Amino acid sequence: MFLTEEQTKEIESMAELFFSLDQIAANAEIDPEDFRDEVQSKTGPAYVAYITGWLKGEIPLRKSIAEAAANGSNPAQQMMITMIQNAEIDRQ
Repeated sequence: MFLTEEQTKEIESMAELFFSLDQIAANAEIDPEDFRDEVQSKTGPAYVAYITGWLKGEIPLRKSIAEAAANGSNPAQQMMITMIQNAEIDRQ
């Protein structure tokens, strides 16, 4: 999939805020099926822009959850346990 620099930046920006694939495709004016296929295949520039944006949004969120868990927040501790369990599954 060919993307302009503007589309790449828009995908990254919207993924950082956890918009859906369809919303991102509509806003970036790209074919939603092609975009979804590339993201799901985990290859290509659309995937790179999407995952880069997603991680830019998720990293600070996880850091704040970890901080709240360290400060004794039971819900945050449960969220951290779930994240750890999910990461263990991904590593296998």
